[in-house]
Amino acid sequence: MRATDAAYQVLRNQGQPMDIQDLLDETLATLGLDREPRQVARIYTDINMDVRFQYRGSNQWGLKEWQPKSPGRSVSLGRDRGGYDDEDGEELEEDDG
Repeated sequence: MRATDAAYQVLRNQGQPMDIQDLLDETLATLGLDREPRQVARIYTDINMDVRFQYRGSNQWGLKEWQPKSPGRSVSLGRDRGGYDDEDGEELEEDDG
């Protein structure tokens, strides 16, 4: 099992964000590994780079999937000139300089 998969399972089982040190300890325990500085640094780096994880501040890490989906604002292209529509649906004119 990869370390990031183990960390993901630890957080899923916890059900809430965890302090990074606790997350690392639980991940290492899940993998049956000792807490060695190089190992801890590698796992921390992997967590940082894995899109499934999200830093919540104050050394707390959670899962990105726990964030509510925010409605995105879509921008539509104008029909004729490729300009953007404003909020009223009217095409904005491009300034040619």
